[in-house]
Amino acid sequence: MSDLPLPARTGFDWRGWLAVLLSGLFALAVTLVLANRTSLMMALPVALLIFAVGIRYPMIALAGLIALVISNTSDNLIEAFSIPSLAKITAPGLFLLLAARYALYRDLPYIPRVTICCLLIVFAMKLMSAIYALRWNLSIELSIDFLKEAAVAILALAFMNNKRGFETVALAATLPIVIVCGLGLYQLVVGPSPTGFFGFSRITDGSSRFSGMLLDPNFFAAIVVFTIPLALFHLLNARRPGTLIFWILASGALIAGLLATESRGALIGLSLGLIVLSTSFTRKQFLAAGAIGVLVVMLAGIVASDDLIDRFASIVDTAAAGEAQDKSTEGRLASWTVAYNLFNQNPWFGVGLGNFKAHYQNGALEDGLIFRGEGRATHSLYLEFLTEQGLVGLLVFLGIAALGVVNYFRGAALARRLGDELMARRLIAFCGGFVGYLAAMTFLQDAYPRFLWYMVSLSAESYMIVRCIYANHPALTFTSRRETGPYPIETP
Repeated sequence: MSDLPLPARTGFDWRGWLAVLLSGLFALAVTLVLANRTSLMMALPVALLIFAVGIRYPMIALAGLIALVISNTSDNLIEAFSIPSLAKITAPGLFLLLAARYALYRDLPYIPRVTICCLLIVFAMKLMSAIYALRWNLSIELSIDFLKEAAVAILALAFMNNKRGFETVALAATLPIVIVCGLGLYQLVVGPSPTGFFGFSRITDGSSRFSGMLLDPNFFAAIVVFTIPLALFHLLNARRPGTLIFWILASGALIAGLLATESRGALIGLSLGLIVLSTSFTRKQFLAAGAIGVLVVMLAGIVASDDLIDRFASIVDTAAAGEAQDKSTEGRLASWTVAYNLFNQNPWFGVGLGNFKAHYQNGALEDGLIFRGEGRATHSLYLEFLTEQGLVGLLVFLGIAALGVVNYFRGAALARRLGDELMARRLIAFCGGFVGYLAAMTFLQDAYPRFLWYMVSLSAESYMIVRCIYANHPALTFTSRRETGPYPIETP
């Protein structure tokens, strides 16, 4: 998938049309086997068109996959319009597209060896936890679900040996969230959506918190945290007035949408993500970022309600008092206490994947904590690993995440050494979003695994992707010093 122009073809492109025809038959077979619904049959022409365009322009297929994952499109369409799951046909469709690209253009997909090794280790640990889990069938079920998410991540990475891969992912991840935030802000300021469809811009009942395309404002806020460094990268590196204005509006929508979620953990995560992003700033960008920060704080102070300000101020109050200041914090502390006690009882391998909920009720009653029944979650990704998969599972995950952060910086250093400063800054922006997202997940459990594992996989593979993109660069070309001709023969 290099940027080099494809060889011109003359005459009837029978191989291309044959690939499209076979893809149509494949899509028809999937339609009949999986659902047998007329709605999928109606979508078949659209699928064929996307497939045909994706063969020629694979970045469009990658953008569609990322937008599908980050916007939770399939679940929202299922809930709102009872449309069959798009996720069931996405993976086989992408696999067929990659095969067609190879058949037509001999274009080998990128093979993420590092990611495959990491994900296999994680899968083995998750599956092994079923041996000692109280609800072993739940551990097996969740392990299989993880395998599906890993397959999607690997398929997405297969498109990343194109120089525009990171740019495509950044735009495909950021722009849908900008649209979702715009729809949400319209509802908060003007009124209900005139279309009557709220699937991608929900407002939580009773609290007026913006939850976007997800059912929980905190999970949506974590995704917004990932996109803000990417949007700020485009804003600070814009060269054209039109582009600059667009990214000013886009960044404003993302920041306003984040504030509308009223997520305190996301605000902490964003702070850490922006610190990472600032490591790539030039002096002018530092000044511009400082001016943006001052402007955001001033506008937030003017527009934000007293309840919103008090909610964010409770972060400082909780830290100063050393105890919960509201029911939300109290519930989290209860979950964290039970999780810590379970870890002490099962320190190395935990209680089994997905089994925290089965133990929470008894643990909370024994410790006299807030009682919320069996459905209570850990409310922390890291405590979830620690409790359900033990210290070994947590260290494995932290090791993969740390590898991802290091590889982003290694990839940026390599791009800078090869003279591509813009790519270097883009990689640091990805790293800032990744760090911010992981920091926000300190207060959230793994309830949206598809996005989480794609972000982890992309980060772990980032350095090798950069090497693949610049494989033909003279600085990376290996030159052997050994003589390749016939060796001289010594004569007496």
